[in-house]
Amino acid sequence: MPTINPFARIADRYRDVPPRLRRPLVTKAVGEVIPFVDTAGCFIEAYTPRRVAVRLDNEQRLRNHLGGLHAAALALLAETATGLVVALNVPDGSSPLLRTMNVSFDAFARETVQAEATLTDDESAQVQSRTIGQIEVDVTLAAPDDDTTLVSGTLKWAWLPKERLSEDS
Repeated sequence: MPTINPFARIADRYRDVPPRLRRPLVTKAVGEVIPFVDTAGCFIEAYTPRRVAVRLDNEQRLRNHLGGLHAAALALLAETATGLVVALNVPDGSSPLLRTMNVSFDAFARETVQAEATLTDDESAQVQSRTIGQIEVDVTLAAPDDDTTLVSGTLKWAWLPKERLSEDS
């Protein structure tokens, strides 16, 4: 019997919790499944099968030599948002795996940045209907209170049954 999708289970568990409580609970639960999300200080703002938004605050430990968010931290934010929106849709027994990342740093990220990744209904249905596949997911990073794009990207995700994952994947 395939394992139940832990990301979909988190969404189901906190679906009816008020938003101000849901966000920290979902963040903690996702951090338990993906410890690096917790280590990096990512905070999940939106978590649905069609839209994931993840925030990263400009903390000293995440800064580059100019005081802005480090490029690697911004790429992590893009990877986390796109990966979670795909992970929320993969069928039970399958697991997402990042294949390629194309990220453009359009403007300097001085403050808190939020990444947003979405899937259309058709894209979501495509992922849900197949145990193996690939999809490109666009992501935009901006300050939460500003529409100016700081970073944009397209990440290609694959998903396949967990038993097919090996050290060579």
